Amino acid sequence: MNEFYFKKEKVNQIFNDIRKCLIEDKRTIQKAFDLDYKEWEYKVEFDKMINQIDSFKEKEYLPKFSKEKIVDGFGKIALICNQNPYLIFNFILSAIYTNNKVQVVLENKLLATNKVLIEIIKKALKTAKVDEDTITYIELTNKDNIIQKQDAYDLIYYFGNKEEYITFTKRIHIDTRFEEFGEINLFADSTEYKEHIIEIQKWAYLNEFKINLYSKEIDKAIKEINKLNNISKMTIIYSKNVETISKFIKEIKAENIFVNKNPVEEYKFGTNLNNLVYEKKIIF
Repeated sequence: MNEFYFKKEKVNQIFNDIRKCLIEDKRTIQKAFDLDYKEWEYKVEFDKMINQIDSFKEKEYLPKFSKEKIVDGFGKIALICNQNPYLIFNFILSAIYTNNKVQVVLENKLLATNKVLIEIIKKALKTAKVDEDTITYIELTNKDNIIQKQDAYDLIYYFGNKEEYITFTKRIHIDTRFEEFGEINLFADSTEYKEHIIEIQKWAYLNEFKINLYSKEIDKAIKEINKLNNISKMTIIYSKNVETISKFIKEIKAENIFVNKNPVEEYKFGTNLNNLVYEKKIIF
């Protein structure tokens, strides 16, 4: 593993080097963003990448040490996801933060953006005198091709659809971690919100979020959403009717309810850091 083994000051220095290199190469990065936008119409914002670094620097450091217990990273992780640059960038920062190494499995989606970001991060790590293989990538035509290469990793981290993950793991014999992309429940009682709905649908498609659309019958919509038997993290209502909005807020099961507001532009992709470390109990 790396010599900076859970040293907050060293990790912050690494993040500062990454931040500096990104700013120095902003023009090159923007060209990659523009190239991928022409093909995929997926807008990546440079400032949001910088903000991710700054938010990590503000975190309380994860491990808590004692004479009887320490934590450690798993080792080399293969990251399989939907190629979302924000998610990949966040995962790379998370891997550095938790003393892991990561190889990103790249397919053809948003390839220019992800490759340029990884290469610039690698340059920053070299400046910080961190192991060259801390962050790498591999290009595959299909993520299932990683099955033949699985013994090269200590862990496979899979973001995506649960059914696809279950099928995938039937041929995997090493440890895996899974995080499911969420669902969006969206209710609108008028066609005047059509443009907002199309924008959210497009975002959901690009980011592999399932979207459930409901209209007009508020009682039926609430019943169907609550019957899903999960607490929705992103439930949206478009309506001008105060009684409808009030009923929706009161009866719906949801962590976040967005009223006449599109939340996807501000959505932040993240990684559960606790899934990237394990405890070592020391018994004397």
